[in-house]
Amino acid sequence: MVRYVRRELALGAAKSAGLVAGILVAGGVHASRRWSVTDVRNAVCAAAVFLVVAALVRSTRLGHLKDFEAAAPLTDAGPTPERGEAGVRALLAFVVTAAFVFLWSDMWVFVLMTATDSLAKAAVGARWEHRRGRVLWRVPDGTSWRPAYSPVSSR
Repeated sequence: MVRYVRRELALGAAKSAGLVAGILVAGGVHASRRWSVTDVRNAVCAAAVFLVVAALVRSTRLGHLKDFEAAAPLTDAGPTPERGEAGVRALLAFVVTAAFVFLWSDMWVFVLMTATDSLAKAAVGARWEHRRGRVLWRVPDGTSWRPAYSPVSSR
């Protein structure tokens, strides 16, 4: 059982950090891959556009909103996973992202899209939690995951 918003936020942050690291290392190793101010500005604009579009789509019935609305109440909280497991997944996402961006110069666009999609999922999930006063969880259901919710604790 994993907190939905925390997981998506960690993955988005790891992918974004891997993207920056891959671009910096590739620019340091390959002189032909240097970015100009215009390239950076265009990348930031593209990231903002991807984030807004992903958040708008995810916050409709076409996105994850229908899954959140269909979530069942969490009956048994059970043990929460160790924090180290999430850290290993985030580190793996960072390393794989940095390697892809370093090896393939045009891969940054795809990585940027997946990173902003993860951040949009976290934003939509956090908004859903805030509006309903519930906490979203990803609960294992056989071979897949299903959404569940619990009331916000007073801790």
